[in-house]
Amino acid sequence: MADWITSPANPKVKAIRALRQRKHRERTMRFWIEGIHIVHEALATGAAVELLVHAPELITSDHAQALVAEVPPNRRLTVSSGVFRSLSDREGPQGLGAVVRVAGLSLEDIPLSQDLLLVVAYQVHDPGNLGTIIRTADCVAASGVVMVEPTADPYDPRAVRASMGSLFALPLLRLPDGDPLWHWVWEARAIGWPLQLVATSARGTEDYRALNYRRPTVILVGSEGPGLPDLAKAQADALVRIPLRGRASSLNVAAATAVLLYEVLNQRMGKAEQLHPQEHGQEEWTPH
Repeated sequence: MADWITSPANPKVKAIRALRQRKHRERTMRFWIEGIHIVHEALATGAAVELLVHAPELITSDHAQALVAEVPPNRRLTVSSGVFRSLSDREGPQGLGAVVRVAGLSLEDIPLSQDLLLVVAYQVHDPGNLGTIIRTADCVAASGVVMVEPTADPYDPRAVRASMGSLFALPLLRLPDGDPLWHWVWEARAIGWPLQLVATSARGTEDYRALNYRRPTVILVGSEGPGLPDLAKAQADALVRIPLRGRASSLNVAAATAVLLYEVLNQRMGKAEQLHPQEHGQEEWTPH
């Protein structure tokens, strides 16, 4: 254990632990991930993994050992089980984590295409909801997820867990307000791209299933309480509602986003693929 870090007060360990706080994540443009699955996803997608942290005393999986071996020794940090637990917010940590650099993306990094499907989480405050939205966007092969401030941090540990690694699978970017998004849409339209902005609203004038989603589409979803602000709704080409039949007065924002995104996917795939997924190389859905 001569090369192991055994003290939670070690400066490297303290710097990693500081990433629990949003201000340190934003200042350093780095965040912490933990667990075999999400570390696998980060490495498999080519994310900027700067440091792999592993505790040999806690690792019991051959797959985890293989992941450690993938990373060059100069980018690995070996720690004791006690040190790893000081970094972890989980019960029963798996002994594998990593520090990842945030990709600094802009709207110009979102490619314009006929099958554009951009999800805009407008002032969504709950990290779990945001992580679930990111995961669902990945499931339908969306073009990216844009977050308009003030919003939850997609690199908050709760959002990272809820995303199940999907935050590495598609572009994520944050905007200080909606203006850059509106300008991006106007500029795309000016060069001939027929983008449509579809906003969700409890007072929407159209059933969400009535729209044609086979054109480039931007989906706007709002915060858990008040929903989208009037300014955002005013930019939309359509305000859609999801019918409710029970006593509940609204859907959770992550659930509502999933409903909309799967309607887009259903329209774009066509009924043949919906009914016979395996014949078209599609895997059937399985829960995690």
